[in-house]
Amino acid sequence: MYQYVVTTGESAAIEDVLQCLARGMRLYKVRSVKKVYRRRYQLLLDNMHLVYRRSRKPFFVARKPHVDIFEVEEVRQGWKTDVFNGVERKYQRGARSRYLPFSVDMREDRCFSLILSPKHETLDLVARTPNECELWVRGLRHLVANCKNTRRDQEYERWLRDQFQKADVNKSGSLNFQECQGLLKQLNITMDKRHCQALFHVSGYVNMNVMGPEQLLKFLTQEQKVNVSLADCKRIIEKYEPDKHKPQGFLGIAGFREMLLSEEHDIFDAKHRQVCQDMNQPLNHYYIASSHNTYLVQGQLVGSSSVEGYIRALKKGCRCLELDVWDGPDDEPIVYHGYTLTTKILFRDVLESVNLYAFRESQYPVILSLENHCTLEQQKVMAKHLVEILGSLLYKRPVGDRETAMPPPSALLNKVLIKGKKLNKDLSLDEDEDSEDEGTAAKVNNAQSLLSSCMNVSKELSDCVNYCKATHFKSFEEAENWHFNEMASFSEVKASKISSTPEGAQSFVRHNSKHLSRIYPKGTRTDSSNYDPIKFWNVGCQIVALNYQSWDQKMFFNEAKFSLNGRCGYTVIYDCTIEIKVLLPWCLSSVLMRFGFMSQIISGQQLPKPLETTDGEIVDPYVVVKVFGHPLDNQKVKTRFVRNNGFNPTWDEKFELPVHVPELAMLAFTVKDESRTGKNMKLAKFAVPLDAVCEGYRHVRLYNNAFISLVPASLFVHVSFRKP
Repeated sequence: MYQYVVTTGESAAIEDVLQCLARGMRLYKVRSVKKVYRRRYQLLLDNMHLVYRRSRKPFFVARKPHVDIFEVEEVRQGWKTDVFNGVERKYQRGARSRYLPFSVDMREDRCFSLILSPKHETLDLVARTPNECELWVRGLRHLVANCKNTRRDQEYERWLRDQFQKADVNKSGSLNFQECQGLLKQLNITMDKRHCQALFHVSGYVNMNVMGPEQLLKFLTQEQKVNVSLADCKRIIEKYEPDKHKPQGFLGIAGFREMLLSEEHDIFDAKHRQVCQDMNQPLNHYYIASSHNTYLVQGQLVGSSSVEGYIRALKKGCRCLELDVWDGPDDEPIVYHGYTLTTKILFRDVLESVNLYAFRESQYPVILSLENHCTLEQQKVMAKHLVEILGSLLYKRPVGDRETAMPPPSALLNKVLIKGKKLNKDLSLDEDEDSEDEGTAAKVNNAQSLLSSCMNVSKELSDCVNYCKATHFKSFEEAENWHFNEMASFSEVKASKISSTPEGAQSFVRHNSKHLSRIYPKGTRTDSSNYDPIKFWNVGCQIVALNYQSWDQKMFFNEAKFSLNGRCGYTVIYDCTIEIKVLLPWCLSSVLMRFGFMSQIISGQQLPKPLETTDGEIVDPYVVVKVFGHPLDNQKVKTRFVRNNGFNPTWDEKFELPVHVPELAMLAFTVKDESRTGKNMKLAKFAVPLDAVCEGYRHVRLYNNAFISLVPASLFVHVSFRKP
């Protein structure tokens, strides 16, 4: 049974709440205003599942539908999802009795939602009374918090328990020989029948070797490159050693293993779990985590627009969001991908979500990039909503006449900046400004109406813009005369063309040392695929906007890039970029190798199977190690594959990769399955900027494509840096 914990100081009544939920209650599941279903929900505390009974159970459904509490990202109370936003609008129009079945009372104090990973789907529920709603919200939030705080050893125990329950076919609570063989297949390991029979009957041997504080100090300082004292080592032994050797002050094999499995010995430098970089430089001296068409949760031409796109991006640490705003019905601006079949959401609903989530993960400034297609009348409504909904979060102070540089992130804590067109002091727009439209609308034969809407900006909306004034880019020479708060947006095609020559790359770097630059995907990426952001980071572009709804390799690298600095959404651009070093391949004769990256891939633990695997099939894993970033730093090596072992494969292979510009380099591990019949499938991966890599014996926590942890899957490696 999963052991949930009541923390110190918390009311003991939470136990009563959980027991009440375990008995079950009637709730209403809401899919839309017209689709409401009555269900009986019950919390199963032994395996942390929320189960419900269908009102009409199909004959082919063998088990109760359930939600795994470990997959619940958040519990929201009230009308805080797209579905409940629709309910709210119906209530405001006084249409409740016409549209809602069962005469269900959907007032906000009865509504709550579960947000489920990894796709950010919502389960929207209505309780019969406000008190029952409060019980569900309180109990579920308590359990979700406990799940998020689960230690690695508890996660491992839960994983083993799940594997056992899956293998226990007859539900006897124990495994017979055939079930043990099935368990080994689930665990991704195979062996001959005689070996399996022996393991079934024989217990393991325990090595009694131990390590004292002095030996541990030597290991940590010389091998792990960790600065610790003898007193620190004694505390480490006290923390990780099981009771057997603890009284003698020794660290045994079991304690040593627990120490190496701890977060302190991950390959990812623990200092980056918090903000650790200088946050007092001008805003344009930072890479800024940025999203393109944030409202989309699927493709660019059809599919859904959703406030969940904004919430998901903000929870991932994104600091620049895009809003395509158009005239909507009832004088309410709407957000959607213009001239496409994507659905529409209200501009004000987006702002409500920003107001709630902008600074939950990071206190550093959020930039709202407005693609404004509205008439003057609805632009005034936009400005009204910005001021009233964001309130004190909206940074409205005009740029001072004596200011010469962008303010630092530290001066804009918990503030929202607006990127958009801005009127001159004489209330005119610059004549050479044009639309920076980024979507398929640019290809529609409606240019005149589009131009007329974009060439007029209301004073109210203009007043909301200060440090991010959108300006049409003509040339770097012309941009030399820009004010420091002017910035341009470049399509990936235009930015690639500019940076494809030595002169263009140098000019781009020089420009970015003074101004913000935003890069966005070309319009033909209708599948929401992403371009390679690294080449634009290499020339100092700060706002490199990607489709956050796409879990592709490029987005994975973006996640790794912004895993630094406490995942606050801002990372410092290194001096090698700001000081204008040319980064193109044909200009690299003077760039010397700075060091060799030494890696030893020792072993793997509990590697997953590919999603497309055949039931019972065992993987043949191998590891690809890659260093990339600078054009010269683009090399990879791979281990041999290990036959029929995804549980604890051993490679013990050493490699060295040269590194020329470590400030821009990233390191990636990819675990693949060697196939004799088809494509080698990716099993798991990890990526990290090289300057956040710790030397020594380290564990590499593995993730899936969506950058979601695959606990307990990991690699055990040894890494070091060798000077040439």
